[in-house]
Order: sequence, then C-alpha cells, then structure tokens
Amino acid sequence: MLDSTLALLTEGYAWLPDRRRRSPDKPVRCRLMGRRAVALHGPEAVRFFYDESHIERHGALPGPLLDTLFGRGAVHTLDGQAHRVRKALFMSLLKDHGSLDGLAGHLEAAWDVAHQQWVGRDRVTFFDESSVLLTRAVCAWAGIPLANGEVEETAHDLVAMVDGFLSTGPRHLRARRARTRQEERLARRIGRVRSGAELAPAASVLATVAAHRDADGRPLDLHTAAVEVLNVIRPTVAVSWFLTFAAHALQRWPEHRTLLAEDDGDYARAFAQEIRRFYPFAPFIGGLAAADLRWAGEAIPAGSMVLLDLYGQNHDPQLFPEPYAFDPRRFLLHEPGRDELVPQGGGDAATNHRCPGEDVTLTVLETLVPRLAALRYDVPDQDLRIPLRRVPTAPRSGFLMSDVR
Repeated sequence: MLDSTLALLTEGYAWLPDRRRRSPDKPVRCRLMGRRAVALHGPEAVRFFYDESHIERHGALPGPLLDTLFGRGAVHTLDGQAHRVRKALFMSLLKDHGSLDGLAGHLEAAWDVAHQQWVGRDRVTFFDESSVLLTRAVCAWAGIPLANGEVEETAHDLVAMVDGFLSTGPRHLRARRARTRQEERLARRIGRVRSGAELAPAASVLATVAAHRDADGRPLDLHTAAVEVLNVIRPTVAVSWFLTFAAHALQRWPEHRTLLAEDDGDYARAFAQEIRRFYPFAPFIGGLAAADLRWAGEAIPAGSMVLLDLYGQNHDPQLFPEPYAFDPRRFLLHEPGRDELVPQGGGDAATNHRCPGEDVTLTVLETLVPRLAALRYDVPDQDLRIPLRRVPTAPRSGFLMSDVR
C-alpha cells in the first residue's frame, strides 16, 4: 500500500472525501507517515471513535503536529484518568457561562478599538485585523494583558502555529519558532505567578493553569503549563479563519446582513453554525486503535491509525440536505445532534476528546458577526477564492476592505 502523506499534503481537504467517493461502502484504507490507517465517517463512526476502549491518543499525534499546533505534553496526548483530570481544567475555564460573558465583553471592547483604527485607512486586511482583535480580547480575558506592541507580535505567532501545522518548508518552520517563542514567554510568566512576583486575576486562565494539579497530584511543569495556556488562547485566535469566512459569506450572500441586524440572537447562532459547517477548517482528526477492532465488518488491527472524517461529514447530504448551499436556516429548524456537526470534533466534551472550546468559538462568532454585518465598508477587486488544497485555508486575499466607516 503506497504512502498517502504526500497526496494529503498536496490535495488538502479533498484528499479524504475523494477516496471515500471511490469506495462509498467501506472504510478508506491507506498509509500515512508509514503507518497503516483507516478513515471512518458518519455519526456512528463518531461514537465509535470517541470510545476510549477503541481509540487512544497517546502516541497518535506526530511530532510535527505537537511542535506546531498542540504542544508537547498537551491534553490532546493523554488518555484515561490523566486526560479526565486535565480536561476538567479546560471545562472549568471554557464552559462557564459567566466566564464566556466576560469574554464577550472583552470582544466588544476589542472590536471598538479595532473599528476606530480601521476608519480612515486606505485598506484593511480583515483576516490580519481579526487575529489582532481576538488576541487583544482573549489575552485580556485570560489574565495576560499585552502592551500594544506585544498584541501584533503575539497575534502573528498564534496565527503561524495554526497556519503551519499541516505543511512543510517555511510555513512549518515559522510555526515551530512561534510556538517555542510563546511557550518560553508564558513559562516565565507562570513562574512569576507561582513565585508571587506577578499577580494573576482570580479565576483567570493564567491563575487557574498555574494552580492546577494533575492526576498525580503535582502542579504542571512550567513548559506544560505554558502549553495549556496556549491551548486556550491559540484556538480562540484561530476563530480568525471563521470570522473571515463570515465576511466572505456576507459578501456573497448580502441578504444575511439584514437578518443578522434584526435578529434577537437565534439567527446569529444559526449563522455561526452554518459558517462552521459550510467552510473548511479541520479536514479530519486521528487516534490509534487501542486493540484489534472491527468497524462495518472491516478489521482494524491494534496500533493502526484511525481517522475521523470531519470535512466530509459536514458536507454529507444525508445529514445536511444541499450541503454546498449556504443556508443558516437549517439550524433554525434543527439543532444539530452532538455527533452530526463536527467541525471541531464530536463526542462529549466533558468525558471525551471533543474540543471544549466550541462554546468559545460560538461566543466569538455570535458576538462579532452581527457587528461585522452592521459595519459599512467597500470591497475592492481581489482574489476571494478559497483553495481547498491549502490546509488551513482562507480567501486568498485575506478579505480586503476599503473605506471602513
């Protein structure tokens, strides 16, 4: 069986769905990075994948992914009780309604600052500006306020980590350097908090991670603590991709502006869910078979890599009729099942490896998309194509705005 790693890197989001279409009635089998792999699809596959007796994460994530996106020692690499205790840390930070309301307040303030800066400029690249806006907001909320010069530099690093996770060459090297730089800065800051040299706001991300004790009863070492702080702020800044897709959607289908402006909140949530479903973000996620398994009558040997198709499932016509039509109304009529809409994974966030930051993503989009819809600006000629061979992808131009008012 030929290794498909190069094909994945060159074909991007289309790689797995194309192979599924060739063999629609059986799991896709391939090799990735020299390891046998099988790819699963659909809500039942989601439940199978998130069963800890089936799939384990320790050793599943390759080094290049840890050195760019997640970090060494991250919660994503743990199983069993170690995972549950570490995951509880994130649940306490990212699922509390009061905490999310606090984040929304920081987002509104950061939007106001950004809007003032955009007015009068010849052109604004919305992707870049949204990453700075989100960095300012999430770091203030997390108890890590940044000086003005630090905001842009930190935003650049956080975007680089996401942009380079599934790449080679300069993008990958930028991502590795950015992670090292931010891990070292945060480790020093956590050290100061623990020594009493710096006061972290009570119940903030910084204070909570600094005080956390793992399943062995010990505090996280400084490096791992920095990794987990980054695993709160980095995914929040990654919502820049979704915000830019929202600008793209409002340009293509401007009728949604009025609906968002007149909305009491329900349409903003439905619009946010459709952005997450329609536009490409993570192509799939992976783990290792914890034992000899069977799925759909097919054997999965222990130690095999198991992939869960995310992009393909979000465009499955059996789950989402007319999947290539952008239609937020589908989520006004039907709240998606836990294992149906999976842009950030499936399963249960409290007990499985499902991303606990989905509520943060929705808070960002529900807070800022109505403001984006109310913003007045011109859209100059530019390349708004979204290349599916690039992971992660975005409009080629970054979405240029002019005459913001």
